[in-house]
Amino acid sequence: MNNPTVIGIYGKSNTGKTMLLTKIVKELNLETFKIATVKITDKKIGIDKKGKDTEKHSRAGADLVVFSTNSETDYLIKKKSSIQDIIQNILSLGDFDLILIEGANDKETLKIRIGNADERPNTKLTFDDNFEEIIKFIKSQISMGKIWKKQC
Repeated sequence: MNNPTVIGIYGKSNTGKTMLLTKIVKELNLETFKIATVKITDKKIGIDKKGKDTEKHSRAGADLVVFSTNSETDYLIKKKSSIQDIIQNILSLGDFDLILIEGANDKETLKIRIGNADERPNTKLTFDDNFEEIIKFIKSQISMGKIWKKQC
């Protein structure tokens, strides 16, 4: 099984985190890197809509609900998960070169800050229209084998 590089992106609301993440994904896809993404928010929201069948499954007590269509399959784990658990779940689904985490706030993950947000532990760069530097940094981390390791 592959050990992906894990890099987080963080900043205040509406500073361009999603824009930067999607730009990175598009750029690295041109070089055929396999990428997984995670969105973390402190808002109390969910994708399970009241009255839908999946919400009824959850309300009945299911700990895991799977919604599958002709175009996608969604896994709804009905509990808050640590970043370590999220990454373990991603690794069980496939091999990835890179996992990008929008909103990363754990101590272990290498991070890129956007704007003037308070600096979080393990921040390596601040994005300030230096996209090429960001891409170079990410590629170097992948090539050097800078990987996420489960914390004991």
